[in-house]
Amino acid sequence: MPEDLRAAHDCNDETLERIYIGRRFKNDTERLETLFQLYTEMKGKEKGKK
Repeated sequence: MPEDLRAAHDCNDETLERIYIGRRFKNDTERLETLFQLYTEMKGKEKGKK
């Protein structure tokens, strides 16, 4: 991946991580656990609307 594209991805990742949890994720495991938890909560709310 070109270096400028990698830098843009890193900047985007940091922005979104700070929105979700207020800081960078410690590692990929924490990132996946958090995103799956958010997804599960979102799906539970959708189910309640039906």
